[in-house]
Amino acid sequence: MDEKVSIDRLNARGWGVSDRIEVIGGLPGDELTVRVHGKRRKKWRATLDAVLQPSPLRASHRCTHVPVCGGCTWQQMDYSAQAQEKERRVRQAFNDFPLSPIITCDDPWQYRNKMEFSFSQNRAGERFLGLIMAGSRGHVLNLTECHLVAPWMVALLKNVREWWEQSGLDAYRMNDTGTLRTLIAREGKRTGDKLVMLTVSGNPAYPFKGLKSFIAAVKASIPEENRLSIFLRVQQIRKGSPTQFYEMHVHGPDHILEKMHIDSSELTFKISPSSFFQPNTFQAEKLYSAALKMISGEKKHVMDLYAGTATLGIALSSIAERVTAIELNPHACFDAKANQELNGIDNLEVLCGDVGKKLEELQQQPDFIPPDLIVVDPPRTGLDALALAHLKALRPKEILHISCNYLTQASNIKELTSSGYTLSQLQPIDLFPHTPHVENIAFLT
Repeated sequence: MDEKVSIDRLNARGWGVSDRIEVIGGLPGDELTVRVHGKRRKKWRATLDAVLQPSPLRASHRCTHVPVCGGCTWQQMDYSAQAQEKERRVRQAFNDFPLSPIITCDDPWQYRNKMEFSFSQNRAGERFLGLIMAGSRGHVLNLTECHLVAPWMVALLKNVREWWEQSGLDAYRMNDTGTLRTLIAREGKRTGDKLVMLTVSGNPAYPFKGLKSFIAAVKASIPEENRLSIFLRVQQIRKGSPTQFYEMHVHGPDHILEKMHIDSSELTFKISPSSFFQPNTFQAEKLYSAALKMISGEKKHVMDLYAGTATLGIALSSIAERVTAIELNPHACFDAKANQELNGIDNLEVLCGDVGKKLEELQQQPDFIPPDLIVVDPPRTGLDALALAHLKALRPKEILHISCNYLTQASNIKELTSSGYTLSQLQPIDLFPHTPHVENIAFLT
């Protein structure tokens, strides 16, 4: 069913909304012809058919997959308008608290240092390798181009797709049949190091075959002068048990290196295939540099919670007598300790485990020194109840809260301000151009 609609606002996902229809790819001020598909949560879902009258915010997009691909939501929106919308959303979440202007990307293209692609197959046997389609329930788009990543990742997709056609393997299905699950590509933007990891099923009825030919397909995508690491990861599912992952290093170095310019220092970081590292290297440099500028004076004890590979903890080591980093992911903890050695840091301690539980253990130690600054960079769900309770109990003079979800961040900060803290600074940063996602720094005293 085709309809004409006028878009007047954007929803949380970044889709255009009229009075009763959500349109993937629509922008405020657009007059559109759309194809209505179905209803979800009181709104009809529609796909864009034609632009009758473009919004003043509309810009030409580079990719032929817009707006079908879920990787980009706003590539059709002028970049300055994207930044203004993100700034507006953060301001609204914090009840119009004065914030610093959003820090934008110098170049909003080919910025991602990591991308995870999915394998999929329909009943007719058609193969799909790429990103999830916007608004779909897990349907994969056969990606032939992408302007969020470097060209070698697009070449990798092409070569792996051709290898897959010859391999005789099937894509994994949710009923635990098939073999191929995901393809992860990572790179050091400043070093040129590259890493590829193929995830396969651990079901012995669907074994992985063709490792040598897979490695050859990957190597054909990479310039010879670059260091290349290749991993195979087995994902094993058993009913009633947690999912298990087993990584096998099959080619090249067992990690990649990345260099970051934070404030006035150049730091080197080791990154394993499963470790978290900010997906936009150059904007992460701006993020951490902006965070450091909010902090003044020397600190006796800094705690870096949800530390990842301890990027910020290492950067903070120059202004602290002691830094304690806590991270749950064992791969990231291993990398954090390696990064400590790489950068010659001797006043950092890395603890691996749940943040709330580790804080509880530390406070019971007789020689525990309460922190005067705590840095938190939690997952999208925000600080859990136990971590928040310990944060209040520790009562540091300063809290630096970095988040990729300003809504859960605002909720956390509301609870902290009700416990005696004052929000003094907000700084949004655009780490993910052409998407509705925005990073935000909040500083409390």
